[in-house]
Amino acid sequence: MNMLKKGPELKMPDVKVPDFLLDLYYDLRERHLLPLVAILLVAVVALPIVLSSGSSDSEVESEAAIATPSTALPSSSLVVAKAAPGLRDYRKRLAGTPTDPFIQQYSNSATSEVSPAGTSVGTTQSSSPEGSPSGGAEGPSTTIESEAPSPAPEPSHDGAPSGDGEPSDTEHLQYYSFAIDVRVVPVPPEGSTSKPKPSVRRDLPALTMLPSHDTPALTFMTVSKDEKKVLMLVNDNVQGLFGDAVCVVGTDSCQLLALEPGIPVTVVYGADERTYRIEVLKLRLLATEHLNKAPLGKEKKKGAEPKSAG
Repeated sequence: MNMLKKGPELKMPDVKVPDFLLDLYYDLRERHLLPLVAILLVAVVALPIVLSSGSSDSEVESEAAIATPSTALPSSSLVVAKAAPGLRDYRKRLAGTPTDPFIQQYSNSATSEVSPAGTSVGTTQSSSPEGSPSGGAEGPSTTIESEAPSPAPEPSHDGAPSGDGEPSDTEHLQYYSFAIDVRVVPVPPEGSTSKPKPSVRRDLPALTMLPSHDTPALTFMTVSKDEKKVLMLVNDNVQGLFGDAVCVVGTDSCQLLALEPGIPVTVVYGADERTYRIEVLKLRLLATEHLNKAPLGKEKKKGAEPKSAG
């Protein structure tokens, strides 16, 4: 007989813990996070209690400090009022006469003495707010030194300004461009007894067609960088080129030719193979009042002879 057994035997209820709680418990235990979770639970429970007790103590201390000042006042009674800050009345903030920001608020009176050299000395400017009482104090006075505009330079007799100013309307622009003198000799076909006369054309500007406008075998474009050779554009109808000229552009057929003064070149042009010997006689730089270019498709108008610049 079991002597320790007293009373009826009690059966414990079969309580089953949810699986996710077991998984969470085992996971925290394996990661050694159970102490941290316990500390967090204690902090969550204790923090509201600590904060509530601290706020009550601070309020009691602040009220005691207000009620018992450090220095006793000589008055018989002390009244403590609670401050209630708020927005100020708009009538107080907007008190006064409104002003228009687009109207000048200050009246300026300035007197200056300009010296003959063009610089003003002793310029005094006083400013006072508009609408101030006449009996009030005078506003601050300011001394400002300013320079008067210098007179424009007087033009000389030849129309150019005497100083460093801009050129006057009487001046003219001057253009500088290269021009060439060319000798063109038509070469007669074999067996011909005629002897054509050579022609010399002088001061030919850029875009001039050679030997003529009707036979544009070569076109004068510009000069080389060293200004010793003339660059000619070769027409597609040119059948052959003979001479000591240098082909700059083109392999099978030359498209850009460099001619040196004094060295002729023979050109065969067109299906009928008309042959010309073209020689650049001279290369010069001209100064003209207008841009010196040969007209395209029109005859050059007769005008003043251009001046040579070198």
